[in-house]
Amino acid sequence: MQRTRRAILDHLKRHPGASLDELSGVTGTAEITTRSHVNLLVEQGLLSAKEERGRRGRPFRRYHLTDDAEAFFPKQYDQLAVDLLTGMNVLGGTAGVSALIEHVAGRMAEMHRARVEGLPLDRRVAAVSEIVDEQGGAAEWEVTPEGYIVRERNCPYHTVSRQDDHVCELDRQMIANLTGTSVSVSQRLRDGADSCVFVITKESSS
Repeated sequence: MQRTRRAILDHLKRHPGASLDELSGVTGTAEITTRSHVNLLVEQGLLSAKEERGRRGRPFRRYHLTDDAEAFFPKQYDQLAVDLLTGMNVLGGTAGVSALIEHVAGRMAEMHRARVEGLPLDRRVAAVSEIVDEQGGAAEWEVTPEGYIVRERNCPYHTVSRQDDHVCELDRQMIANLTGTSVSVSQRLRDGADSCVFVITKESSS
């Protein structure tokens, strides 16, 4: 990110509600220049502005970070997930971790249930591929003689999956839940393959 806009975000993280005049002093730029940077951040959805009236003179604005701006600050989600899974494994054993993954995968599937309800299998597979793609999986699907495959070229949980293979079960169980048929994994990114491949069995004609 451009240095002046980065400085604005950093200052507002520590001092929410700063005015344009204050931000101008922090960045060391003229107020008109600071305003152009602030306006761009507002347009990008990273800042919100609240008008405030002082004791005298015209109203002025105070600026705050939006939830979207949080993406520009360090996070430890991956380490937290690893620590939680490790703790669950210690406290509940493999069965406890498996039950947790099954519960989370079920919740993930329920969020998208309406998109596949009543559809034939091929359209369910297409919808599931779109869902995986929307979740950051860079997914695509194709028909095979045995059924279908969904290929996931990016793992949204890459760092965590490298340390705990239970995480690989999340997408497999979600896909099985939404397609309503058997799903296996023929290769995985965590093992060095170029993609995770979910093999979806055709429904029995009987």
